[in-house]
Amino acid sequence: MRTFTLTALTLTLAAGCMERCATNALPALQSTVRVDLPEDTISRVDLLLSVDNSSSMAGNGANLARNLGRMVDQLVAPPINPMTLRPLYPPVKSLHLGVVSSDLGTPGSVVPWCANPDAGDDGRLNPIRHGLAMRAHPPWNNAPPGRRPARCRNDPNQFPSFLRFDRATSNAAEFRDDVLCNAYLSSGGCDLAQPLEAAYRALVVHDAREGTANASPHAGFVRSNAVLGIVVITDGEDGSVRDCRYAEPGVPCDDATSVFDAASTRWASPDVARRFYDYVPGSAQDPTWPLDRYIDVTRPNRGFTSLKPGRPDLVIFSAIAGVPIQLPTRMNGSWQKVDWSALLGTHPDGSDGYVGTSAEGPVSMRQRNTDPACPARVVPACRREGSAPTASCDPEAQYHALPSRRVAAVARRFAERYNNGTVTSICRNDSSGALTQLVERIQSRLVPRCIARLVQTAPAACEPGSGQRGCVRARCALREVLPAGVASATACSAARGRTPGGRDPLSLRDTCVVRNLAAPLGEAPPAGREGFYYTALPDPSKPECTLRVAFSPGAELLNGARGVLECLFESGAPPDAAVAPSACE
Repeated sequence: MRTFTLTALTLTLAAGCMERCATNALPALQSTVRVDLPEDTISRVDLLLSVDNSSSMAGNGANLARNLGRMVDQLVAPPINPMTLRPLYPPVKSLHLGVVSSDLGTPGSVVPWCANPDAGDDGRLNPIRHGLAMRAHPPWNNAPPGRRPARCRNDPNQFPSFLRFDRATSNAAEFRDDVLCNAYLSSGGCDLAQPLEAAYRALVVHDAREGTANASPHAGFVRSNAVLGIVVITDGEDGSVRDCRYAEPGVPCDDATSVFDAASTRWASPDVARRFYDYVPGSAQDPTWPLDRYIDVTRPNRGFTSLKPGRPDLVIFSAIAGVPIQLPTRMNGSWQKVDWSALLGTHPDGSDGYVGTSAEGPVSMRQRNTDPACPARVVPACRREGSAPTASCDPEAQYHALPSRRVAAVARRFAERYNNGTVTSICRNDSSGALTQLVERIQSRLVPRCIARLVQTAPAACEPGSGQRGCVRARCALREVLPAGVASATACSAARGRTPGGRDPLSLRDTCVVRNLAAPLGEAPPAGREGFYYTALPDPSKPECTLRVAFSPGAELLNGARGVLECLFESGAPPDAAVAPSACE
């Protein structure tokens, strides 16, 4: 008869840790083994800001500067927990931060308000220094007094292509100001904004990955062992036009740059600007790149996720864009999430997208929904929070943002596939909540990914409605020791796969018992069932790591929580059957 040993693994980690790599501690007969694991094996972040610098963004400069400063502070100098006098979560040890503008020009046509027709700023990092269009309107020419930090000089060569922060040597306050010097592009860019393609060109076309053979000017911005965050800031629709000079190898391309030609009759409107709102997506009048170019959920080796081979979950997408201030939501257990179908509609043409009336006036996310009061535009997605409704069509009378449907659709794909997509309204006076969500998702990835051991399992009934067969359940118990001040009554909800677990005897903090889910060893539990499970699915970060305890997407630990896992491990296996250091380190 086989014998088993009871082993306890203690996980001290930041929120969002889905799995954990264990050190090479073999189970011992009739003994208890405690393993304390490092909090931040992945402690580097590469953050790209794709900033719309068209004329309509002029009124957002103050909000942008204030909120970006807060975001940087949260990453490099997290707030202190007054109970423990320690940071609420691990600070980023190393940060790369780059900025691109949304101006990619109007290839083949001269449009009066676009400074460089052929390429604009071409998705170049630090467009103040490297952008051909920005040379005609540097930010110091039209920035309101006091908007740019005192550290900013009127010198395009002041900063390199991207900024670097190192926790051991950099000054956090100075770095924050340097970020604002780079990210505050002011206005003056081409009004036909292409923020998605600008980010793609910066990261993929110009190959921003590290590597000795990479001769690109952007080389080294994207590091292999780092979280990649992409933030798009815009107040209109993404007009990323198909320019076949930048087509993916082997992917057919129908050039659409004639959309910039006012005399062309191919497009949905004689008004060049309306051509990006009046088409049916996917039709002959659609001039834009398919969204699969940016995120293809069936092929993670395409688009932004291609920059993280085997770890698409390390790419996080956040947008501050033209969406309603109050997003439609739905309940997921006791949690509210964006109702993407209500926001964008279920029809391919978006004709059933969100419409409503906010306190500031009518709003809509429908693509071809002409504003009856202002026929030159579609109904805005949002209007400046707290502004008085007006019949005027003058944006100076009431700031508004037009629907950013494509940007929101990309965020949706990241949210639904990786729980890594967020969107919030640019009409909010305070966007810090959106950037906080981004920081939380980044922090959730600043941890190792797997625990692998030969855990004893037992046949179990599969989760209701899963349709699965051959399910097993690990002979494990997992408790979540909650952060100081967090009560089990609110945190131990069924929506998170939790029940209250009493007090932890060491810390005297409340605990939750995490639901133990049943699933076939080679499969994950069904959507909507939250908890932890034992699986033979290879860990995305280390394919060699094939036996592990994993969390479902909605069951990650809270910021500052500690997980305590107790399992029965098989002791009859040879020593090398446990996870070797090379598999998980």
